[in-house]
Amino acid sequence: MKKLLLLLTILFSVNVFSTDPRLVLLRPTGQKIDGLAEMEVIRDTSQLAVTFHQIAETTVIDEFLHLHDLLQTYLSNTTGKPSEPAYLALTDNQGGYAVKGFVLIDQERTIEKPESFYVDINKNVLDRPYNSLMSITQLYPHELGHIIYRLLSASGVSDESSKNVNVHFFSLITDYQIAFNEGFAEHLENIARLFETNKEVRQGIEDDTTRISTVSSRCIKGFRKDFKNPLRFGFYKMSMIAWYQPFEDYKRFAYALDGRSKYVNGSLHSTNPKSNLIFRNSGVAYDTTQLRNKVQSMASEGTISTFFSMLAQTDIKNRYPRHSAYRLFLKDTLTSEVNFEQRFSPLQNMFIKYFYVLNKHVSFGQTERTQLIDFIEGYLIEFPGDSEIIMSTYRKAAGEYYSPEMPADLWFMIKDQPHGVLAMDAYAGLSIPVYTFSLNAAEMEDLMMIEGLTEPDATALLNYRDKQFINSYDEINSIKELSSEGKKLLVSHRFDEDYFENLEFPEELNIKSVITAPLKKLGLYSGIYFIALMVVYIMFLQKRPIRFKASVKSIFGFLPLWMVFVLTGLIAAALGWQWTISLAVMVILILISALLAGKKKRKQVGMLSGLMAIVILFSII
Repeated sequence: MKKLLLLLTILFSVNVFSTDPRLVLLRPTGQKIDGLAEMEVIRDTSQLAVTFHQIAETTVIDEFLHLHDLLQTYLSNTTGKPSEPAYLALTDNQGGYAVKGFVLIDQERTIEKPESFYVDINKNVLDRPYNSLMSITQLYPHELGHIIYRLLSASGVSDESSKNVNVHFFSLITDYQIAFNEGFAEHLENIARLFETNKEVRQGIEDDTTRISTVSSRCIKGFRKDFKNPLRFGFYKMSMIAWYQPFEDYKRFAYALDGRSKYVNGSLHSTNPKSNLIFRNSGVAYDTTQLRNKVQSMASEGTISTFFSMLAQTDIKNRYPRHSAYRLFLKDTLTSEVNFEQRFSPLQNMFIKYFYVLNKHVSFGQTERTQLIDFIEGYLIEFPGDSEIIMSTYRKAAGEYYSPEMPADLWFMIKDQPHGVLAMDAYAGLSIPVYTFSLNAAEMEDLMMIEGLTEPDATALLNYRDKQFINSYDEINSIKELSSEGKKLLVSHRFDEDYFENLEFPEELNIKSVITAPLKKLGLYSGIYFIALMVVYIMFLQKRPIRFKASVKSIFGFLPLWMVFVLTGLIAAALGWQWTISLAVMVILILISALLAGKKKRKQVGMLSGLMAIVILFSII
C-alpha cells in the first residue's frame, strides 16, 4: 500500500508540475556552434524540472512567467514575430546571467536561436531553501528583468558602451545605462518579495533579512575599525568576500524600501586616498546629511531600484486608463468589449504600462539624457493621469524635485593607476590599470586619486560644481578658486577614448585573485605578530636560560597554536560573531592549550595563549 501511495504521489507531482508552455528548461551539452552554447531541453520528468516547477507553481515565479507571456504577446502583436517561452538554463556556472543566443537541441532537432535570450542560473541554487533572501524566487525575476528590458528597449538590443570601470553594486555610482539596467532588474527582486503570496517564503525572507541585518552591523563596525586602526589584523577586510554579498542582498531590499540610497556614501576621512576610495565604494555607510546630486542619482542603480520599488507600492497599479496599449497585450487584439480590470491583475496592469513605455521611449544604449529621464518623460506622455504619483515617487526616491535637464556627461581618467573593481575586494586583488569617474558625479575620494592634486583644489572644484554643473572641460579653466597647477592637472586627466578602447581588461572575474590578496595580508600579519609574541615569550615567560636551539624548537612548537587563534579570528569576522562568543571560544582555546602543555609548562603556555587571545580579540571586537 505504501509503495502504491508513493507511486501515485510521484505521478501526481509529474502531472501537476509539467508541460508549462510558458517555460522551457535547458541544460548545456558542453558544445558550441558558431560561438553559441548548445542547449538540450530538460524533460519534465527529471528531478531538476520537477523541483523547479514545484517552486514556480507555489511562489511568485508563476506571476513572472505570466508577465513574460504578456511581454511575448505584445512583441508578437507589434513586430509580427512568433511568441517564445521563457528559457531557463540550469548550469554549473556561478551566479545568474541573462544571455543572448543559443542552439536548441530538441527531439534530435537543431534550432539556432541567435536572437533569443535565456536566463543562466547555477543548478545548485535549487538545492538551497527557497524561503530565504535572494533565493531562486528572487534571483530568477532579477535575471528575467534584464531580458525584459533588452527585448523592449526602444533602440533594440545593443552592446553597452560604458566609460565606467567598477563592477556594479547597489550603493555604487556607475553610469546611466548600467544603473538603469541593473536598477530595473534589482527592483524585480523586491517585486518578488512584496507580492509573494506564499506565507512560508515571505516569513523566511523576513527572518533572513533580520538575521543578515544583525550580522552585517557587526561586520561593518569591525570593517570601519580595520581602516581606522593599523595595528588590527584586518579580519573584517580580509573576510569581506564572505559577509559582503549577503549585506548587498539585504541593501537591495531594505535600503530600496526606506529610500536610503538618495544619500551619498559615508566617508572614511583618512590620509590614505586609496583607503578612502575603497571604503566609500563599499557603501557600508551613508551620510544622511548630504543628498546625492542629480547625476549621482541617475547613475546609481540603488536610486533606480528605489524609484521602481516605491512606485510599485503606490496606487499606480490600480489605475487602468483608457489606452490603446492594452489591446496589444491580448492574444486576440480584435476581441471586443474587454474589461481590462478583470483581464489583468493590478501587478500586470502596472507592468503593461512599464512595458509600453520602455518599448516606445527608452534606449538600452546611449541616450541624450538618461534612461530614467527617458522613462519618466515617456510615461508622462503615455499615461498623464499618473503624473502626480510619478513626481512624488521620484522626489521620495531621489530627495529632490524632478526635472528632465541634465549637464554634459564628462569623464576623467587616471592612467597607470591600479584600481580594484569590486566593492567587496578591500585589498584590490582584482585590479585594472586605470581609474575613471564622471566629473559631475565626482566626490573628494575620486579627485584625490589624481596624483598631485591638492585638497584645496579638489574642494574648490566640488564647490563650483555643486552650485552649477560643469558642461565642458574648458569650463574648468574659468574656476577662479582653482590654482593654475590644479587646472592643468584636471584638464590633463580628461577621458582618453583611444586609450580606453585599446586597454585590455580581464574577460572574466577571477575570484582567486580576490581571495589571494587577503590571504597574503593574513600571512604577513600572522608572521609579524607571531615574531612579536615569541620575543615576549622568550624574554619574559620562558623560565630556563635562553638557548638558540631550544628557543627555535619552542617557537615552531607554538606556531600551530597561533594559527588556530588566527583562523578563529578570521572565522569570527566572516560569520559576524558576537564578541561574547568570540571571547568564549578564546577562553576554551586557552584552557585546552594549557591542559595539553603538561604541568611544567602549563603556566607559561597559558599566559602565552592568553596573549595570543588578546591580540586576536583586539582585532575582532
